[in-house]
Amino acid sequence: MTLHQESNRYTMTSGDHLVTVRNRKRMDMTSVKEIERFDQEEFYIRTAQGHLLIRGEELRIVHLDVDKGLLTLEGNVKLVQYDDEDSGLSKGFLHKLFG
Repeated sequence: MTLHQESNRYTMTSGDHLVTVRNRKRMDMTSVKEIERFDQEEFYIRTAQGHLLIRGEELRIVHLDVDKGLLTLEGNVKLVQYDDEDSGLSKGFLHKLFG
């Protein structure tokens, strides 16, 4: 599989979705389809179960397996929130930019 990058956007494969959070410092995820945007305070990820918003401090990617759709993040996790494919979180982001 090919990794496509367009300014902080990566496309990956999908499968069963599992999220493991260890002591709010490390997150392991499966079935990650796309990292839509990210920085040290926020990750917005499309998974097989919808969009996933992760907010925190000093967030960073420590492992990425494009072929298997695996992602591991480290940092101080403060918020984990799911949303369906075509609803609130993406509209909220656009509203913040152009609102």
